[in-house]
Amino acid sequence: MTTCPQPSLLPGIELPDPETLTGPQLQGWNCVLCGQRLLADQLLGTVVWTCGGVTKEEVELYVCRPLCAGAAQQGGGHG
Repeated sequence: MTTCPQPSLLPGIELPDPETLTGPQLQGWNCVLCGQRLLADQLLGTVVWTCGGVTKEEVELYVCRPLCAGAAQQGGGHG
């Protein structure tokens, strides 16, 4: 079970379900929207990730800066 304790910090972009993300995305190495390696990033928000149904961990999710095409698909891109 995964919960989102707060909304996204970027208007128009929803926090993804951490269960669908890769290890590098959860660790802040890759963008949670497009999956590309982050060279410049910005915080999207924080989620609680549940591992194995028992362990809960707060995870900060990062996206490309400037926003990537993945953000544009959600309606939060700048063109």
